[in-house]
Amino acid sequence: MKKISLFFFFIVVMACGFSQKNNPTLVAPDMPIDDNTKLITYKEVIPEKGTAKELYDRAMKWAKKYYKNTAEVIKNANETEKVIDFRSSVRIYTHLKDGTKQTKNVVYYDFKLECREGRYRYIITNFNERATAAAPIERWMNPEDKKWNADCFLNLKEVDDQIQELLGSLFEGMQPEVVKEDEW
Repeated sequence: MKKISLFFFFIVVMACGFSQKNNPTLVAPDMPIDDNTKLITYKEVIPEKGTAKELYDRAMKWAKKYYKNTAEVIKNANETEKVIDFRSSVRIYTHLKDGTKQTKNVVYYDFKLECREGRYRYIITNFNERATAAAPIERWMNPEDKKWNADCFLNLKEVDDQIQELLGSLFEGMQPEVVKEDEW
């Protein structure tokens, strides 16, 4: 009898192990957490050729190209300080069992872009799901939270992927324009 119960226990443990290994939703994406605020925060200083004004002008040009409605997204553009404050959003989805996904909600974030001589810095933080009250997405990282479900990790990955796409576009947009000379 002991051998049979031990055998079934072994089978159950193995089944749990395999189900977790095959389910990528059980692993939280690696997102940067600020040590002081404990919020998801993307932050970096990027060295780039140009004066503060040139970098600011490139940033404004990039923003007008990247965002459909800059009047809604840009909350403050201070040309004297060379700082642009954005409030934007990304979409998250509900993942259905048949593999399709439906729009679930929107996650808003703050994005600050500061330009100085030879460098610029971005800070992207304060991620909140649209709700009646502030709903920080950092709680999605905790499977112990009462509102947590398997989609939370997928939604975090969606947010991270969209922010990485935004940063790729920003890096490209902040490059100096290549002037082609027509030598004939």
